[in-house]
Amino acid sequence: MKLSVWARKEGIGYRAAWRMWKAGQLKGHQLPTGTITVEEERPSILPDSVAIYASVSSSENRSNLDSQAKPQRQGVRMHSLWTHR
Repeated sequence: MKLSVWARKEGIGYRAAWRMWKAGQLKGHQLPTGTITVEEERPSILPDSVAIYASVSSSENRSNLDSQAKPQRQGVRMHSLWTHR
């Protein structure tokens, strides 16, 4: 994306963005025409792993733990996340 568009999106002025470009703080390249294009970094909003918590009121009901956690594990797999047991 153009440097001016990136600056507007980030809420900073073009001159500040240009200074950041000159200081090497932004990834991108300059076209032969002089236009500066900045690579837009898209951070991942999903975590790499998650923890699933299930509890029972007594040790007699311990066999219910797996049945309680099963729907959460299926939802996690749907989003391609890792679980640790």
